[in-house]
Amino acid sequence: MKTIKILVVFLVLFSPLFINAQNITVNGTKFLVDGKEIFMNGANTPWNNWNDFGGSYVSTFWDSEFQRIKNAGGNSTRIWITCNGVVGVNISDDGTVTGATPAFWSNLDDMFRLAQKNKIYIKATLISFDHFKNSNAKYMAWRKMILSDDKVTSFVDNYAVPFVNRYKANPYLWAIDVCNEIEWVNQDAADGNIAWNRLEYFVARVASAIHENSQVLVTLGSAAVKWNSDKYEANYWSDARLKALYNKDNAKLDFYSIHYYGWNVKWFGNFAVDKTPADYGINDRPCVIGESPAKGVFNDGATPTLVVLPSEMFLATWSKGWKGLMPWTSNGVDSNGNLSEFAAGLLKFQKAHPELVDPTNITGMNQKINRNQNHSIFENVYPNPSGSGEFKVVLRDCNNVTLQLMNNCGNVVFNKKARRTETNISSTNLSKGTYILSAIKGGLVESRILLLN
Repeated sequence: MKTIKILVVFLVLFSPLFINAQNITVNGTKFLVDGKEIFMNGANTPWNNWNDFGGSYVSTFWDSEFQRIKNAGGNSTRIWITCNGVVGVNISDDGTVTGATPAFWSNLDDMFRLAQKNKIYIKATLISFDHFKNSNAKYMAWRKMILSDDKVTSFVDNYAVPFVNRYKANPYLWAIDVCNEIEWVNQDAADGNIAWNRLEYFVARVASAIHENSQVLVTLGSAAVKWNSDKYEANYWSDARLKALYNKDNAKLDFYSIHYYGWNVKWFGNFAVDKTPADYGINDRPCVIGESPAKGVFNDGATPTLVVLPSEMFLATWSKGWKGLMPWTSNGVDSNGNLSEFAAGLLKFQKAHPELVDPTNITGMNQKINRNQNHSIFENVYPNPSGSGEFKVVLRDCNNVTLQLMNNCGNVVFNKKARRTETNISSTNLSKGTYILSAIKGGLVESRILLLN
């Protein structure tokens, strides 16, 4: 009886963590969670300290970064699990992958716990072209691995499969990204100039193994659409090409994840202005923009030119049929920008499509956001985001209007009658984060998402 009581208590206490938290699946060209469409309103947080896992991992950084992304209106981010293969994953000089260090797994356990706590979906990038670069101390071992079927098997059996089996029960493991920009391993002498068929075999072999062991989605962070479309050089990652190298039906990618910088826009069109997945012939599955500058969408013509503002780029991406946008990066690892530059875009998309950012209403926010298309109560709410200590609210009419402020858990912070058309909301006693301000008049409710940073 004691055992039964303990089990019941455990289920009561911990089962709420999984309510409405389900793995993301694919249906046609859509991502679904619990049968409802989701848009990956995301970011890249590739590393805090290069080779975090098994290296200089800082738990508090990941907790706070996930919170920042969530508070800005995001629902996902992409993380490099190993940056160059020197730390965490063990590989012999002959290219045999033998496993990973205890610290590597311990750090990942903590990171995925924090992702679930903060409700941030993770795209986990297993390796990068950096593993093969000749400036890397172990580059020859990684090249030997990818050049040998047996060594690829060691990678699958001792790294990829243990990884997915360890975390597949966590609904916030959205997808496994087999390799970051693997095309450079073919294109650049410094990365090995390794033949396409070896890269395709590796991707096919890893994808098949992940599918055999889980329902977790598989993708590849492609460096350019020219290598992901038969309308240009080739779609090296099509089902047909992967299965030709590893003849199993599950040797395939569930969605395409293309990286887009100014040079891509210059030569291959603008994903946020005039190019849809159909234009590239890849509209047989969901397609996301896996990397793009945090500062906005640029065209590297004669000189780099900003053509889509970061505040507009999420809505623009969605309007062209792409199913996610993940700017590089949230934490500013290089000169491409950081979350402060695209947070307004995340929030703008969340405000326009809350049901696509949080389809299962895990945060309790969506049911409170009722947008009325025919009447507007608000004239303006500013500054938003605010770090100044207050928000100024301007109403078109204050008669019979009630203002209600809620936090992102659905708790009412205040509820009061509006007495004039202009009022200030002090944030002195409010925690940093996302809030919902609603103006209620009769049967009308208009809401604004506010960010306090």
